[in-house]
Amino acid sequence: MTSSSKEPQGGGAGASGGRSPIKWDEYNYPPFVRIMHFDLSELEGSSRKVVRWAHAGFFLLVAALMCNLLINFVLVCAGVPLKGLHIVYSLFNVIIFGGLGLYGEYASFKGVAASKPSLMRRYILLEGAIVVMSLLFSVMAVANWNGWMRLPQAAALEGPIAPFWFWATVVEAVCWTVNYIVGAVAVYHVVEFERNGPLAFSARATRGAKDAVKKAAGAASVKGAGGIRLARV
Repeated sequence: MTSSSKEPQGGGAGASGGRSPIKWDEYNYPPFVRIMHFDLSELEGSSRKVVRWAHAGFFLLVAALMCNLLINFVLVCAGVPLKGLHIVYSLFNVIIFGGLGLYGEYASFKGVAASKPSLMRRYILLEGAIVVMSLLFSVMAVANWNGWMRLPQAAALEGPIAPFWFWATVVEAVCWTVNYIVGAVAVYHVVEFERNGPLAFSARATRGAKDAVKKAAGAASVKGAGGIRLARV
């Protein structure tokens, strides 16, 4: 996930000339690990908006994974059957899906900031898969997952741990639900940016594009009318 400081600026702040260029060789993210560069303040306009949505999707993914890990840890301590194995699953999920989400974070930031369509497409495919995964996890009651279908089992459990499992299931299911919604919005923003570049989500740019189309259509009709007149002559 490392890159040279000579990367093109694309939609980054450096492209405007009013701010310093993006410091690609300053590895500051994620905290404590620091294996990539990520700084929203170096972006502006639609670039910042797009990456902010992608960043929110990654944050919610990590929150949902950590919530699942914490819930299973508490259930293990309470002696719920099979939860010892499930906490191992949760740990692997944090590593695997968290790593995939981090790569998506890298692809979205660098793809947008450096105007690299290939990285943006990778993010779209990866985050699209995470959105589908989050949708399934928000519903499933399989193994370590506590989706909406887990509520009847948690409600039927007897003992002091029952209220915790019920409300913890609600929290985890909400986390996954919000995650796939935000992730879908993030994918939409990156798709639009990949198609339209820094002009994406700009009302002024949209009006300008429509005016250009109208002018082109008008010019074509004038030329066509002129050709008809010449043919008649």
